[in-house]
Amino acid sequence: MFSKLNYLLKNNWKIYLKNIGIFILMLFIIAPVFLEKPISNLDELWNYNFASNIANGLIPYRDFNMLQTPLLPFIAGFILKLFSNELIVMRILGILFITFLFYLIYRIFKLLKINSFFSFFSLFLIFILLKDYLCIDYNFLVLIFTLLIIYLEIKYYLKNNKKILSFYFFENLSIGILAGCSILLKQSTGLLISIIAVGFKILMVKNKNDFKLFLKIFFARILGILIPILLFVIYLILNHALYDFTNYTILGIKTFSNKICYTVLINSNNIAIKILSIFIPVFIILSGFYIARKKEIISIILFFYSLGSLIVIYPIADNIHFLIGIIPTLLLLFYFIFNILKIIYNKMQNKFIIFIKELLRASIFLSFIIFSLFGLAKIMNYISLNKNIINFEHFNYITMPEEQLKRIHLVDSYMIDQNNPVYILDADAALYMIPINRYYKDFNLFLKGNLGSKGEDGQIEKINQLKTGSQILIKNDNYKRNWQTPEKVISYIKNNLNKIGEISLFDIYEI
Repeated sequence: MFSKLNYLLKNNWKIYLKNIGIFILMLFIIAPVFLEKPISNLDELWNYNFASNIANGLIPYRDFNMLQTPLLPFIAGFILKLFSNELIVMRILGILFITFLFYLIYRIFKLLKINSFFSFFSLFLIFILLKDYLCIDYNFLVLIFTLLIIYLEIKYYLKNNKKILSFYFFENLSIGILAGCSILLKQSTGLLISIIAVGFKILMVKNKNDFKLFLKIFFARILGILIPILLFVIYLILNHALYDFTNYTILGIKTFSNKICYTVLINSNNIAIKILSIFIPVFIILSGFYIARKKEIISIILFFYSLGSLIVIYPIADNIHFLIGIIPTLLLLFYFIFNILKIIYNKMQNKFIIFIKELLRASIFLSFIIFSLFGLAKIMNYISLNKNIINFEHFNYITMPEEQLKRIHLVDSYMIDQNNPVYILDADAALYMIPINRYYKDFNLFLKGNLGSKGEDGQIEKINQLKTGSQILIKNDNYKRNWQTPEKVISYIKNNLNKIGEISLFDIYEI
């Protein structure tokens, strides 16, 4: 008995060490992608600003505007408060999140009995697709929660003797809590994922006993979903922010006119995006017919959560939303491909095929190690080059082009020297406001759909209530403004305020 226990412990430790090693190697590959980026991603700045506000004790919606639900700012704000309120801390958190994302995909492949060679090859393809878009973002975190739910659905199905309608309270409660947390990350995607989590098993009901089991699963998961949502509502009520939450996230949605049509993806200059944007809808339709006929449970699980994840592409069908949305669909695709290759391999098995398989396996593992070591070298180089560099407060250790440094210094120096408040009404206002610790609600995230129920008219009202002598900076017409800029407000400023000068990219108007 003791020898058997000792054997199991030794094997478990080997598995744990192997998994930790894989996670660390993945981290070495992913970290340089984050660390070497200059500040160019506005989503990164906006998400940092939300988290920084939380760290500084501000209440979402009441004290600062945002459209989505605030679980990511809560998590990141706690980390900033715990360590240091710097963008680099946010990036390190992003490295950990994205590394966990890839590790989670690896673990799902293991559950699906996909061998290591095909798993790492698939992960490499996903990494290549996502590499230029990796950042800390609530859409990536919703994806992580969706993959966690997929992992648990498959794990519990296999654990319970491949019975999809077996009921264990805490198993279903945990899936419900994850679904509820996804709503607190982004209400639209999270709500659809939650609907799928509580409802898709109705398709497996065949008799009265099955229906009773389904109802138990349904209510356990509903309870799990309600737990984080009720805690959040209580938080809003205690902080007198429930009205503001409703104003920005519900009533304000009617002012969200931002849209990028799916055809933009089809016409993309990025060949991979163009091909996938055509292939994915076709694959979803064909796999739907195949799954309906075969009724293979793991495929059904992957299929329904793939459908839920695709909602992130609407209404903004740009590259990053598309790639995030299709990840579960790619897992379903890789699952199908692996099973097809497995059948072919078993039929064609001979010494040459075995040799090629082992050669490819060794090549993939060797490549994984080389990429990890190369990533580690880049991390060490980044640390050695940046350890003594201080740019601006909150932007320490962040790479910046010289021109950007000069521009921020010029604009910030001007704002500090003025006796009256200076507001920047532009999508990248945070770039200038963060280093001088200034935050002006609505103006710092000056985007359509993020301004509450009154939209642009409400901002014009606020401008008319500003103190005499206050200044507003808007981007000069010679420079391209963000596509989500509230142009009605910009036109009002041009036509009704006095232009008193220019600085850097901006025209200066005075109340």
